[in-house]
This record gives sequence, structure tokens and C-alpha cells, in this order.
Amino acid sequence: MQSSEIRQRFLDYFARNGHTILPSSSLIPHGDKTILFTNAGMNQFKNAFLGLEKRAYTRAATSQKVMRISGKHNDLENVGPSRRHHTFFEMLGNFSFGDYFKADAMRFALELMEGEYGFKRERMWFTIYRDDDESEALWQKVGIKRERILRFGEKDNFWSMGPTGPCGPNSEIHYFTGKLEDNDARWVNNDDDPNETTVEVWNLVFMQFNRDESGVLHPLPQTGVDTGMGFERLVRLIVGGESNYDTDLFLPLMARTQALARQSDAERQANKVAYRVIADHARAAAFLIGDGVLPGNEGRNYALRMIMRRAMRFGRTIGLEEPFLNQVCDAVIDHMSPAYPELANGRDRILRTVLQEEEKFERTLDQGLELLERSFHSLGANKTLPGETAFKLYDTYGLPVEITRDIARERSIAVDEDGFQAAREAAREVARAASKDKFVANYDQARAYAEVGETLRADGALPASGVAHNPYGALSVTTHLLALVREGEMTSSAVPGERIDAIVAETPFYVEGGGQVSDTGVIAAADGSWSLAIVDTRRPAPGLIVHTGDVTAGTPQLGDACTAQVDEYRRKDIMRNHTATHLLQKALRTVLGAHVEQQGSLVAPDRLRFDFRQDRAMTADEIEHVTEMMNEAILANHPVGATQQAYADAIASGAMALFSEKYGDTVRVVRVGGDGAPYSAELCGGTHVRATGEIGSAMILSEGAVGSGVRRIEVATGHGALEATHARARDLGAIAQTLGVGQDRAAEQAARLAQELSDTRKALERAQVALARARFDQVLAQETPLGGQSVLIARVETATSDTLREMTDWYRAARPEGVCVLGAVIGDKPQAVVSVPAALNKRGLDAGKVIRDLAGVMGGGGGGRPTFAQGSGKDAAKLDDALARARALVEAALKA
Repeated sequence: MQSSEIRQRFLDYFARNGHTILPSSSLIPHGDKTILFTNAGMNQFKNAFLGLEKRAYTRAATSQKVMRISGKHNDLENVGPSRRHHTFFEMLGNFSFGDYFKADAMRFALELMEGEYGFKRERMWFTIYRDDDESEALWQKVGIKRERILRFGEKDNFWSMGPTGPCGPNSEIHYFTGKLEDNDARWVNNDDDPNETTVEVWNLVFMQFNRDESGVLHPLPQTGVDTGMGFERLVRLIVGGESNYDTDLFLPLMARTQALARQSDAERQANKVAYRVIADHARAAAFLIGDGVLPGNEGRNYALRMIMRRAMRFGRTIGLEEPFLNQVCDAVIDHMSPAYPELANGRDRILRTVLQEEEKFERTLDQGLELLERSFHSLGANKTLPGETAFKLYDTYGLPVEITRDIARERSIAVDEDGFQAAREAAREVARAASKDKFVANYDQARAYAEVGETLRADGALPASGVAHNPYGALSVTTHLLALVREGEMTSSAVPGERIDAIVAETPFYVEGGGQVSDTGVIAAADGSWSLAIVDTRRPAPGLIVHTGDVTAGTPQLGDACTAQVDEYRRKDIMRNHTATHLLQKALRTVLGAHVEQQGSLVAPDRLRFDFRQDRAMTADEIEHVTEMMNEAILANHPVGATQQAYADAIASGAMALFSEKYGDTVRVVRVGGDGAPYSAELCGGTHVRATGEIGSAMILSEGAVGSGVRRIEVATGHGALEATHARARDLGAIAQTLGVGQDRAAEQAARLAQELSDTRKALERAQVALARARFDQVLAQETPLGGQSVLIARVETATSDTLREMTDWYRAARPEGVCVLGAVIGDKPQAVVSVPAALNKRGLDAGKVIRDLAGVMGGGGGGRPTFAQGSGKDAAKLDDALARARALVEAALKA
């Protein structure tokens, strides 16, 4: 059977037995902050097992995408040497939510394994938790002999998703693959099995408890069943083979790698660990990027970057110097997209992301590996690499500590990982030091206002719940002045011209949060005797809302009756922009894909700003499409409403949440388009318009990068869009006047002039290249043989770096086996290029090493491949010295 048939047989069997077949959830566990990645089939059912969520079914089955590369479930170091461990794999599972329990779970497992897949009972072993007499009796009831049932402790037979959450005893089915006469119980759950002949196939978890943060087990409201069967192991056992990699899940990927490396079957076998790592990590990278993860330096983004770079490093060990991982990922997509169509839908984005990361890492990998080798040589008798060195490799050259550990292990060298973590934390501390003063000031302010709150509560002026706050109702409320605070100290009054903090019993002012800025407005005496112009509103301590304002008239006194009035014009502009932010996110996810994930936002009166995950710039067509979608939604005049819901219910209904946010048990859900089939639904505490038509219109002002894999888009709505339209009209008029044409012909005239300028520049470049070629023919006369080898080391004249690189192409065309080192002053900086034929790399002549030496002479840096490298410096006067150094290096290498 092919893997696709094996997967389908599992799902079909459980469908016949009353199970609802559900698609795999994302590898990103949205709404669950206890785990970095989805690490089990039951993750998407966690709330159902906890009794927090009621599903329309009580039985389910899935083939779930799983990553185990962090926390308790981390198989990274075993990937490659092991026949059965992976970072990414599929988990087949069947689930019961208060429906069947142990007896039926066992019956289903035995029927499927024997009836559908043809497993032999005499090769099976069954493990149970040490105190679980019930499971032993039930296995015997379905015909399993007592001597084939083994008891183990909590490590092997008590399952939990993580440190907290649903858990319970489990029973595992193991399968023996060797000669029957060697079938022995001692190899079950034994990592010392030299041939790995006894393989764990299926884990049946009987969900009975919920483990809290203190480790205490509480009975679940209802029992359940959660089973997990590693798909890759199952396929191996059915089709045969020594390892999971000997199946159609991995063979096409390793074949693609072999073709790229141009290795024989014998070479592939000799390097099987590298082939396995590349195949496994390519699968992980493709699926993670397909689910919206991008390479980065923290959390799951770091995990993706690390496994990609680990695969790239193993690629180097089999001679893959050029980008290759994107091509292996392409094979992953070809093979896996029939079962997981999101891969085909995201093909361009996946391959582009992988290629960009390969090109980025390629620029620093050689330098990092060279430093690591020098560090190894300097260790002497000490066989431990210092943590500071490991951190420098990571921080400066992007070499993850996991890769450093891999290479060190190959040389029987340890890595001081505690030292690495200490160095990393020290670097973070330096970064934090810049904001330390601000932190201390904020801390002191919070402490001072906590004391203010305690005083007001002790006097009975403030209830235990704090200031009455409703930013969603009327924009003006009648209240009274509870406190005036000057520099953290309470005072009884304030005078005109003074800036003061005011606390009132009730306020409609919105406090900055969720990207939305605070309200401004006026607090004025009921009798008109004084007023405060409010410029900011904040919450420095629980239950306290503080209004910072300037006394514009009169003398405010404690206890005065007053009115708190929000600036209505400004607030409505903010509301327009906040609702438009929801429309924007909906449009971006529709146009660009579901990988779009909010990374930050600003909702101000004049504009909105939205940061999101995206690895490339948006095209003009995409920007236009997003603009059209937003304005169509505005013209549709969808109703906008907010409701309070249980968090689990809100997520189950499809409402979007930010993974980085911490939510309570009850959340506010803002829906655009009504409850039935809303246009959008998000967890949000901001203020919004009543209907989208109130927004007026939306205009995208800009789109650009703000960091690796993060884009920023700015939009104006309402008054802001109107002002932007007027500004652009004025600019167009000025441009048309400068071009001497009407506004309707400005674009045409600008395009014509731009084309003329481009043509002129190209003609100039051609002339410069022709001149450089003529001069280069004269430079060839400086060629001298060294060690029987053609060598050209010369200073040339050229205006561009491109032409300098092109000169090495001219030389290679004339002397394919020659060495070429050229230098030039371009602008006011010295630059150099080095070209070395591959045949001379084996004699120790490496273009990358040569260029780094030359660049050092010139006070700069450089890098590249062993056959070609380039660099630059700061001191043009040192160019000739650098070329003399090049001659000495080349001569020494050729004589060696």
C-alpha cells in the first residue's frame, strides 16, 4: 500500500464506526499559550476534554499535523541517527468525548490493526499503567494473553499534553519486526534495543484527569479517549523497510536531494544521516510556513529558522554549496498537497521564504563555520566550547546553538550551553538597559498611584471595584472629582496653567489598549467655574483611571460636581479607523492568505497602522484589491456589534484572537455583519462605529517593511481619507504644471520622461562597460604565471561593482583554470573580487578566505564561496597593499 491509502483506510474505518472525520488543525495552536506548536492530535479538542466546550459530535477521527521540537516533546537530536524520530510528523487519532471509553477503544484498535492492516497478534505487545488493573482485564477480554500485557510506570504509561491540562493512564501497542524466535518482552520500551525491532505503534490515552499548575490531578467532568498513532511508523511497518525513511513519505525527497548533490547510491548510503535530516526538516519547514510561521529570532519563528539552517548545514556536508532546500520543499509540496491542499495553495510563498532564508544564511555560514573550526583548534586539552563563543556564532553569524552542538558532537566536543544561555541573557540585559530608566519611572508611578487608590478606598470615596468606566456608552457623564494628583502626590486643588492628574468617580474616556489611543476631551465643573483640557488618559494602577489635563480656567476642588466629556469629533475618527482595521485584516487574509497574522497596530484619529506577517512587499494589484474590498464592505453598510462571550465559545465560533494577548474567561467579540454569517469577528476591547457606512471611505497611504518577515500598512479613513485625497490632488496638479501638461496627461508624460532617462542611463552603462572591456584587455598583459598556473592580480578602473564582478567573468572565459584577483576604487571606497577555479580549492586556495584577508588589510569585510568572493574596505590608500597581500597568499597556496 502507498501511504495515501494507509491514511485513508484509517479515516474510512472510523467513519464506518460513527466518527466524524475532521481536518487537521494548524501547527500553530491558536488560543493555547501552554504549547509552542501543536504536538498531539488532541490539541484541537482540549476544551472538549475539559468540558469547557460542547461539540456537535461525541466521536471524531483525524490525521493531524504535529511538531515536536520544543518543551517536553522534543525529538530534534534524534532526527537523522534514529530510524523513527522526526520533528514534523502526522498523528492518526480517534477521540471520544464522554462516549465510549477503554473497552471500545481497545476493540477498535485491534480490529483496525488486524483486519485492515494485517498485523499479526503474536508480534504485538500491550503495555498498561502500573496500577491499571481494569485495562489488563479488558485486553484479556478481547483475547490478548496475559503474558503479552506489560506494566510500566508514569514515564511510559501516563500521558499528558504538557505540564498542565488533560491527562490520564494510557495503553500502548508495540509491534515486533524481527525473527519470531527473538521476540522478547525485554525490548518493549527499551531504548537500548540495538536493532529497534520492537516499535511503539499506537498509544491509547484514557482521559480522566486535569492537572493544574500545582500538579494536582482533578477528575474531568467526563471521561474520554485520545489515541495517537505515528503515521510514519505505521507506513514503515506495513510496507517494510529498516526505517521510517524507507517509505514513499521520504524517498522522493531524498531522491531530489541526491539529484541535486549528484551523488551515487553508495555516497547517499554513506551520508544517510544528512539525507534524513534534510528530508525531515524540509517537511517541517514547508508545513510550518504553510501554516503562517516565518523564520525569526524568537519562539516558533526561531524554531523554524533553526531547523532550516540545520538542514542547510547538513547540505554542506554532502557538497550542496548553492541554495537547495527550496527545491526539496517543492518535492514535499508535490507529494503531500493531495492530503494537505494548503501546501499547494501556498507554494509560491513557501518556496520564496525558504530561498530567502537560504540566501541570507549563505552569506554568513562560511564565516561562522570558519570561526567554529578555529575555536575547536584553540581548545587544546579542554573539550568544551565556551558558551560565549557559541553565543557569538549565533548573534553575529546566525549559527543556532543546535547546529554548533551538532558539529561539536561530531568531534567529541561538548558545548557549554549554560554559558550560552548566560551570554544570551547578558545581551538581552544590555538591550533592556536602554529602557531601564523608563521602567523605573513607570514602576514608581504605579506604586504611587496604588497608594492613591488605597487612600481613596479607605476614605470610602472609591469602591473596591475602582472607577466606574464605560467607554462604549454616552460620551458625556455627570460625575464628581475624587482626587487631584501632582507628581504622584494627592493635592486638594489646582490653579490655571497647571498640568494635573484628575480622578473622577465615573468616566467615558477610553484608556489606550489594543492599539487604540486614549481619548482626549474636557472635564469641567457643573457650575462652569473651572475646566480641564484632557490630553491623555491612562490606567497606572488597578481600578484607577487617571486623566492628565491642563487647567484652562478656575480652580478645581476635591468633591466638585463635574462633567466628563470626550472629544466627540476625535473619538468618531478613531472609531472609524478601528472598525476599518478589522476590515483591513479581513481583506489582507483574503488577498494574501491565512498566514497574515497581526503583529501590532495603532488606531489613531488621523490614520490606522497595521503590522502583519508577510515575507514580501505587496504588489500594486494586491494593494488595489485590498482597497476595493475595504470600500465595498464600507458601502455595504454592515452592522457592527459587540457581545460578551466565554472565551472557548468565541474561539469555537470562529472569532479571531491574537496569540500574544492574554484573555480572561469572558471576552468581548466585535462582529461586522451580524451574528449569522459575520463578515468578520475578532476579540476586541476597542470602540467601533455602529455600521460600516459611517467609516465613509478608506485609502491605503503606504505599505513597507518594518522587520524581517513583517510588513506595515497605513490607512486613512473618513476625514483622514478626505484630507489625503485633497493632498494628492494638489501634488498631481503641481506635477502636471512642472511637466507642462494637463493633469489627465501627467502620468503619460512622466512615464515618457522616465523611459528616456532609463534609456540614457543604459546607453551610458553600455559605454562604460565597453570602455572597461577595452581597458581590461590591456590589464590582461599584467598576467603572470605562478606555480605553472595563470594568475591575474591587478588594479583596474571601473565605475560600478557590477562591472568589477563582470571582469572576472571575462577572465574566466579566456582562462577557465586561471586565478583572478582584481581591485578598484569605486566612489571613495576600495573594493576587490577573487575568482578561483574549483580544482584549486582542493589545494587550499579558497576565494572566501582570501577576500576576508584582503578586506582586513583595507579596513573592511567580505565573504563568498570558495570559487568566488567579494569585499570592500574603508581606506582606499590600502588597495595596493591588499593586492600585494593577495599575490603572497596565492603564491603560497600554489607552491604548497
